[in-house]
Amino acid sequence: MKYKYIYPPNARHQEQLDIMLNMEAAGKDPLALENIDHDAQKILFHTKHWHVSENRYPREGSEISFLVVAMNPVYEIDDISPEMWLDLQQVWQKLVREYRIDGGGICMRFGNPAKSGASLTRLHVHIIMPKDNEKVRFPVGGRKELKESLHL
Repeated sequence: MKYKYIYPPNARHQEQLDIMLNMEAAGKDPLALENIDHDAQKILFHTKHWHVSENRYPREGSEISFLVVAMNPVYEIDDISPEMWLDLQQVWQKLVREYRIDGGGICMRFGNPAKSGASLTRLHVHIIMPKDNEKVRFPVGGRKELKESLHL
């Protein structure tokens, strides 16, 4: 089956997969601001180009994990304008300052989810600070089949 907004093989949790499948079945992009369950994933702020929330499914070892999502339906890296890149830089700097992120990583996957590792096709950025003495594994590279522990 071809999906528009999701890529199930890269889902990590059954709850995450169920939400993604329900949204896809309803023809809704799970990362669109109007489709987010604001009780489960609070939007911290938004700019003209991005909305920012704490990651509902942070990677193991994360102390801080933010999800920065394109406000408009952007699915290809070529659709990010220079203005969006500048705005992303300002969002990143704001998060570092306001949340006292003293080290970490930023990751944006793009393109074919079977290669990128993304479970959602709308462009989004992860900004992560690990816990002290912890490593956060953020794989780039995807699956072609669903994990054995998950089911459609």
